[in-house]
Amino acid sequence: LIMENKKKSIIKEINLIDRKKRSLKKSKNKISKSINELIIKERELKKELKKINKIDQLIVSVGFDKRWSSYNCIIKYRTFHFSIYLGNEQKIKNLLQQFHENNINYLKINEIKNEVKKIVSSVIIPYLIKHKTYKKLTFLTIIDLYISSGDWNYWRQV
Repeated sequence: LIMENKKKSIIKEINLIDRKKRSLKKSKNKISKSINELIIKERELKKELKKINKIDQLIVSVGFDKRWSSYNCIIKYRTFHFSIYLGNEQKIKNLLQQFHENNINYLKINEIKNEVKKIVSSVIIPYLIKHKTYKKLTFLTIIDLYISSGDWNYWRQV
């Protein structure tokens, strides 16, 4: 009789464990499904964010025109894709000299290009947002905007 009761108790416990396992497996499947749905949603949102970031990304580059030995600044921002004539190397250095205490005529062109990119990047977005056009934009206008922005560190007394 004791063995019979023990046997029934063990069978009852096994059945209880089996029910718990089935219940947990159902919960596990529901959780896995929820996790997969969240992963898919996250991927979609990341793609959307990437598109938005790409649209709002500002690209500024400086190119050399061999035909005229001059430089142009190419700007891409949202729907704006345009270039601005900068002039030859000496003209650019002359315009940038006012922001430097020492003579910049000895700087390499890559350093000058980087400074032009920095200047254009700092003033172009507010200008495009405010005026919604680039038609009257010149390198001199950009220099004036940079001067009025106060982003420069040094002002040469002429």
